[in-house]
Amino acid sequence: MKKLAALAIFTLALTGCASEPVDTTTVRLATHDSFVMTDEQIAEFEESTGYQLELVKVGDTGTLTNQLVLTKDAPFADAVYGIDNTFLSVAQENKIAESFDEINYGDVCFNYDAEWFEATKVTPPTSWRDLGNEEYKNLTVISNPILSSPGMAFLITTYAGFESKAETFAYWRSLRDNGVKIAPSWSDAYFTEFTRYGGKYPIVLSYASSPAAELVNGVENSKALRDECFRQFEYAAVLNKAKNPEGGKAVLEFLKSKSFQEGLAWNMFVYPSSDVELPEEFKSTGAPANSTLGGDLDFAANRDQWLKDWSDVFDN
Repeated sequence: MKKLAALAIFTLALTGCASEPVDTTTVRLATHDSFVMTDEQIAEFEESTGYQLELVKVGDTGTLTNQLVLTKDAPFADAVYGIDNTFLSVAQENKIAESFDEINYGDVCFNYDAEWFEATKVTPPTSWRDLGNEEYKNLTVISNPILSSPGMAFLITTYAGFESKAETFAYWRSLRDNGVKIAPSWSDAYFTEFTRYGGKYPIVLSYASSPAAELVNGVENSKALRDECFRQFEYAAVLNKAKNPEGGKAVLEFLKSKSFQEGLAWNMFVYPSSDVELPEEFKSTGAPANSTLGGDLDFAANRDQWLKDWSDVFDN
């Protein structure tokens, strides 16, 4: 299972760092499981900087952040990519890095399997607000907000989308009673539970850009609900107490480079923070959201209570 593999990599990294002398020719980048850097990009980085790059993937964004907090006095990497704005306050409060640079953004939206809905003659939803309705019973999968940044993004969206806590709770209960599936991570939800990949759920919490990945010969096999989404920003940083801080700085600069930024759309299905041209598919099928919600809420002050509220509904 992916979690066990990530933990195994994490354990090896820790034991290796504890017993080996400092290696300033290697730079370690901690990331979430969805991070992609192509072989060509790695070669470019290594040839231009002289460092050997080692990627240490540590589960979803929440797991990545928590592991960095737990090891902040002896970090297992020199730099990190993938802490997003829903978990950024945790990283800042625990001072795992001095500063964080924005690398890219994405809009967390529900996607639906257009082919499934056409075949079953069920009318697709038009909003996440519809998903507690009877016609969508047992059709939706989302990722757990405790460990998953898209899950946390959706939780924040629901708080922003209603005028009272009671209305938010009522909506959550409608999802629970309508058979919503809670998956451990975004990758589990999308690549295991979503009908596009052999799962049972034709509605999945994902990104506005995800339908671009499902294009086949110009046919839009999935669509995104692009209204009232959550805009997720992802950051990179050089870790405090890194064994190779200069290598960490080199990684950070490469992540902001035109070469890396131009590959973000097709490599990770996110939008670059720098001013580079998006592929045509990401201007149409995978376009950013029409509207967003929740970005102005105080995540740091409310995170623990929000997650407790969520657990009160879904774990009881």
